[in-house]
Amino acid sequence: MEFNFLTSILALGFGLGLLHALDADHIMAISSMATANSGDRKSWSVSVTLKFCMRWAIGHGSILLALTALFIFARFELPEFVPQLAEKIIGMLLIILGAWIIISLRQSRLRLETHTHEQITHAHLVPTGGIHQSHTPVLVGVTHGFAGSAPILAIIPALESDNAWVGLGYVALFSLGVLTAMLVFGVFLVRLQSWIAGWGQGLYLISRMVVAFTSITFGGYYLFSSG
Repeated sequence: MEFNFLTSILALGFGLGLLHALDADHIMAISSMATANSGDRKSWSVSVTLKFCMRWAIGHGSILLALTALFIFARFELPEFVPQLAEKIIGMLLIILGAWIIISLRQSRLRLETHTHEQITHAHLVPTGGIHQSHTPVLVGVTHGFAGSAPILAIIPALESDNAWVGLGYVALFSLGVLTAMLVFGVFLVRLQSWIAGWGQGLYLISRMVVAFTSITFGGYYLFSSG
């Protein structure tokens, strides 16, 4: 295989990964998880949001590499119902995430803290945390790996290669492209929410409601339109 052709194929994998990361359901899932995790805090953590993005991308890329290896070396065939089932699961997850945001807004998920200053004790409510389970973004990423355009853009081209290792390299670079784009989106998301929060608590809460209802809408679409 010529070097230039090989380089072009691998570069194509990376480029398609960059585009694939920005699929609407991916963006919505990350936005919803990050919003649910933020609670009522106006200052978003770049590191926390990027961890969500990175863990999602790791789950997504890991399952694509695992499936590709199974297809190439074990002649494994994915049952036809799996992609449709994965899309329905994604739909349910988006609905749950949206509902979680709404519930956290309604209940404020607050706890009472007391402080004493100059012999005067007073209390106020502060928000508790949101989604902290590190495995949640990974599992969502794994599910996304089964659904949507991922098998078409990543796995099928890899299986067309005459060299198994080139095929795996293609999927690896595709996954690296997904990770890169998702990290860039994570930075953008934090900057956007911080900018919105700067205009006041009311607008910030409205933006969270928009994310919640958009997540539920997308979730309903994926849940009821697939299969």
